[in-house]
Amino acid sequence: MNGFNLLPGALQSGRDIALSQYAPGQVKNYFNYARRFTLDDHFFSTISGPSFPNHIVTIAATSNNIVDNPRGQTHHAWGCDGGPFSIVNAINPATGESYLTKPCFNIPTIVDELQKAHVSWRYYAPGKYQPGYIWNALDVIKHVRYSRLWKSNVSPDTSFIKDARAGRLPAVSWLVMNVKYSEHPPASICVGQNWSVKQINAVMQGKDWPSTLLVLTWDDFGGFYDHVPPPKLNYISYGPRVPTVIISPYARPHYIDHSTLDFTSVLKFIEDDFRLKPLTALDRRAGSLTSSLDFHQKPLAPYVQKPAICPKTDYKINSYISGTMLKINTYKYAKEMLVRLSATNIATLILGPSSAYVMKGGQKARLSDVQVGDHVVAQARPDPQRALTYGAGTIRDTDLEPYGPRKGLILSMGQNNSLITVQFGRRSVVVPLGKRTRIERTNGKQGSVGELDAGDTIQVTGILNRRLDAIVSSSRIKLLHAPRVTGSPKS
Repeated sequence: MNGFNLLPGALQSGRDIALSQYAPGQVKNYFNYARRFTLDDHFFSTISGPSFPNHIVTIAATSNNIVDNPRGQTHHAWGCDGGPFSIVNAINPATGESYLTKPCFNIPTIVDELQKAHVSWRYYAPGKYQPGYIWNALDVIKHVRYSRLWKSNVSPDTSFIKDARAGRLPAVSWLVMNVKYSEHPPASICVGQNWSVKQINAVMQGKDWPSTLLVLTWDDFGGFYDHVPPPKLNYISYGPRVPTVIISPYARPHYIDHSTLDFTSVLKFIEDDFRLKPLTALDRRAGSLTSSLDFHQKPLAPYVQKPAICPKTDYKINSYISGTMLKINTYKYAKEMLVRLSATNIATLILGPSSAYVMKGGQKARLSDVQVGDHVVAQARPDPQRALTYGAGTIRDTDLEPYGPRKGLILSMGQNNSLITVQFGRRSVVVPLGKRTRIERTNGKQGSVGELDAGDTIQVTGILNRRLDAIVSSSRIKLLHAPRVTGSPKS
């Protein structure tokens, strides 16, 4: 169990964050559940990977060999709604062979079996393309995503509390949350914990509590160090432990269950409870949650908790990335900017239609103005898919500043008239000409690059890169004086 410090983002500002933890007093409500009910301390993630494959496991008892989060999405979705370029890494669990696949397929799921057995179910998750929609595992399953079940059995996460309080929960429910409550850094764990408490309180205050089993768990280990090695089943299972608390009137009180469990153990319990057949070899061999339960004990009373008081700053989290621009990658689905944050960390900024570029003073710039080596500061939204990956808002290049308007003399015209060399005082500077460069004649009307020539006096307005001491783009070239004889050909 070595190498946690090598994970992306483990080292931040010289500190090994992978070796940190929250004390009981910092997540008091979670510890209260663990102490009052049952803590499963050998509950492992089924797949040795991040969120996406393990979410699939919770409905299918398999990840269909997927071991990573998808990439190449044109929409905020991980499954069938991710767009035409979305792909994901997969590994054959028997051979270890790696391959790429589309994250939209048909495999048997527990909801299919529940339907056949006429057992009610519902999947609560953020709506289409909302933050957190990526965790709706049913979006991966074609025959569910494009069926009537999508409208009848998939509900907004925000309706769970109302249904729970009213006693309208079905026999089996899944609940995933909006990103801001998911406890992904830099989101507040205090705010996320309060969200969980409110959902659990709603169940305990509703009439379904006497017959309810709640499984409070996380979809992966989050990158934090753990000393317990997971069991080795094949090339993709199992992954590191995840926190799991069994909350129920029949949970063993003040108990720590050391049984080896994983996400398929939840499906195993559902299958046993409703006499359903196992979906795969994983749920067939999985340990059941019954090891955490005692159906002969006096049922435990509801345990309603007060949410914690979180600092006001926990509700207004702004992320800023500051570093050196290394490279811009262009793909069919998007562009990405790589920014070096430190000697060990490189951030990926996903550039989209809402990304904006500015320079010193706040004036607008363009992505093409940003040069390799420039210092950039980006307003960024952490991407829950990957560490050190962000959706970019406004990117400010601190090496850029407005230039001109300044008077100069054209010394020469470059090849294809794409640039000119201009004498400003005692300095000669190369000025690039682009499609967006406006050429103005002496009378103020719009002209063309073909009307410029060596010896002309012009006025240049553009953007200067102070670090390079070079003009990186020009927005306006105004012709002030052209000494040529009218009608004579240009040499």
